[in-house]
Amino acid sequence: MRLMRTLPFNITATVLLALFAPLSTWGEGDYLSEADLYGEELENNIEVSDPLEAINRYTFKFNDFVYLNLIEPLADGYQAITPDPVEEGASNFFDNLKYPVRLAGNLLQGRLKGAWVESGRFAINSTVGVLGVATPADHVKGFEPIPKEDIGQALGSWGLGEGPYLVIPLLGPSNLRDFGGYMGDRAVNPLDEPFSLIDDWNWEWRLALTATEITVISPDLLQRYKQLKGSAIDPYSSLKNGYTQMRRAAIEE
Repeated sequence: MRLMRTLPFNITATVLLALFAPLSTWGEGDYLSEADLYGEELENNIEVSDPLEAINRYTFKFNDFVYLNLIEPLADGYQAITPDPVEEGASNFFDNLKYPVRLAGNLLQGRLKGAWVESGRFAINSTVGVLGVATPADHVKGFEPIPKEDIGQALGSWGLGEGPYLVIPLLGPSNLRDFGGYMGDRAVNPLDEPFSLIDDWNWEWRLALTATEITVISPDLLQRYKQLKGSAIDPYSSLKNGYTQMRRAAIEE
């Protein structure tokens, strides 16, 4: 009987997680949160392989609708009722939990110093910063913030080409190499399925955690996205160029 009662919920949870899980990874590699993506110094025209442009543009329109009609109202409500210090603490908490992604990105590139700094920051922020809600490591010499690394960057540093440009449903701009890296990021992301070993709790907790993270990270990302749309003649091309240049710069640095 319990199975019959929980089955409808599990089906609903499956659908919701399939819809929103990609959004919770937006910040893992700073794909959309880097200011450079929206800067004025980007080249207007760069060479980007885009053989799937027709499909990508359709997906871009779908994402745009979801962002502005579903995610934005949720983010606006969150901002309206949440004090700024609480917003910052929640954002820090989720960012701290993604330490394994950044560690893997550094180690796969042989960046031992980066791995050391990320490990030290995680230890300090998880203890003194109370599970990462605060970031006291920002003020500790030798453990100041460093550029975030991810598996997609590691693949690029190995010489693997970008492949065709892709717009992933809900996730947004990517390319074949970075999408492969994104799947690797999810494999080491502790937020992906934190309660899988707890019988009958997995869907409930995973859905709640994913929804909470989406709500926390969305306001800033949506603001930047809307700024890009408002200033671009062709938002699709601007996002494609900006994303590609940002990722190339991150790999070359």
